[in-house]
Amino acid sequence: MHNIPDSDSDIDKLAEDIEKNAKQSMGMVSFNDLFTPSFLTSYTQFSNFNDLLEAGKYKVKSIEDFMAIQDAKFDVFINKTTKFKTWEKMQAAAVAEYLKKAPKPTL
Repeated sequence: MHNIPDSDSDIDKLAEDIEKNAKQSMGMVSFNDLFTPSFLTSYTQFSNFNDLLEAGKYKVKSIEDFMAIQDAKFDVFINKTTKFKTWEKMQAAAVAEYLKKAPKPTL
């Protein structure tokens, strides 16, 4: 039989947990939460993402700048300076690692 929350506060907490989980699964996770110093030092020679960009001589001041650099040359740079073949694979690994550590909703 299912456990049914027996108070309004339990229902509120459950709703908050579901909302948090929904935001995470819909991709509403900050860049810094994905590319943590721990992730970067494990898979690259850099301690933060800014250092990675600077090493590639990428000037990124906006989301538009960042989107503009995501091309075949960026994939070559990622392949040479990280443990990933492409930027897409690096992102996928960051998301997977984030989801392993993300709090699970309590039901």
